[in-house]
Amino acid sequence: MRKFGSLALAALILLSFAAILPLSASAVGSPTRLMVVEWYGRGSAEPYAIPAEDNSMSNPDYKLLRFYWHTTIEYWINSTNGYGFDESAVVGNITASANMWDEQTSYTLFACKGTTEKTAGVYDSYNVVAWGWYDNPNVIAVTYIWYTRNQIVETDTRMNTVFGWSLSGETGKMDVQNIMTHEFGHWCGLNDLYRDRDYWLTMYGYSGYGETHKRDLGLGDILGLQKRYGA
Repeated sequence: MRKFGSLALAALILLSFAAILPLSASAVGSPTRLMVVEWYGRGSAEPYAIPAEDNSMSNPDYKLLRFYWHTTIEYWINSTNGYGFDESAVVGNITASANMWDEQTSYTLFACKGTTEKTAGVYDSYNVVAWGWYDNPNVIAVTYIWYTRNQIVETDTRMNTVFGWSLSGETGKMDVQNIMTHEFGHWCGLNDLYRDRDYWLTMYGYSGYGETHKRDLGLGDILGLQKRYGA
């Protein structure tokens, strides 16, 4: 069961902090940047209503962002880390997260282009997943989305090195595949779910240390994906 100290994966559009910023005021048609911040806390309007058993394959709930990719998402992985993970293990975990979404649509959604030394959070024509420090000890990860109208043109995710990370669902650490499967849902154009009844879905907006059930998509996650990209 989730506790008050659970780690939030809520997609927070930071309007109050001016997170949606034009990249260049003078460039005609330049993309807009959105930061989707994963934070520590609890904000459900339905407290203590979590289903006792996994109901993800019967729960059809999903929410969509207003923008999404119109092409295959070519992405790179910066495997540099301070946790002792070797490159192949990192790449395996992150590509497994992307593949969970690709397996549920005939559209070719993700294409891993290999490793890179580039960092996440810079608009540079590279879609990057990387670890990096983020100046808030309550933020688990940050997904950066650059978009024009309803089309995403670049996405990055930075996993915050404030936290301990694991590739195996280790207790007391954030599980890479669990978090990145959720994050790749944002890359696909899905939004967070906040109600307790959606606890078992991948796009539910909160998580905890050692959690792994978001690695597998539920019915609502799949329906949202297929609403955008087809079956």
